[in-house]
Amino acid sequence: MVRKVLISLLILLLVSISCVPVASALTEEEATHFFKNIYNPLVDKLVQDIPLINTVFGDQTIHIIVQKSGGDIVLGAVTNSDGYITELTSGAPDNPTLILTTTEAVVEGIRGSADPVEETKEALKNGKITYEGVGVIESIGVTIVKVVFFFADLFGII
Repeated sequence: MVRKVLISLLILLLVSISCVPVASALTEEEATHFFKNIYNPLVDKLVQDIPLINTVFGDQTIHIIVQKSGGDIVLGAVTNSDGYITELTSGAPDNPTLILTTTEAVVEGIRGSADPVEETKEALKNGKITYEGVGVIESIGVTIVKVVFFFADLFGII
């Protein structure tokens, strides 16, 4: 009798688990939409709130890596001098000048946030969005901006 009850409960548990919707993973199309339609409209607000952000992201060829289980999303972006993405392609760009890395959870957090600018600032401050220059000159420029960003955050400027 007890065995029948346990088997029935196990079957009920398995059926109920199989009915729970599984969270969908971020797709490349959604990531592309995010960078074109969420990031781009926020550039002006980000530049106002984060000093020198357009210095880092302006006039770049960016290798974007969104880490996720089951395989990363890799995109190539070209930006204009203001930091707006003017081209976005699937796969790594040929000659990147900057590598930007984040996670699926960070993109989803910004995408679903009531204040995506603040969410982006926090992700940058907390290292959830990382960026590194490719080559000596770009690396030095990015390092200088990171130092300025650190002190601006330390003194409450941003």
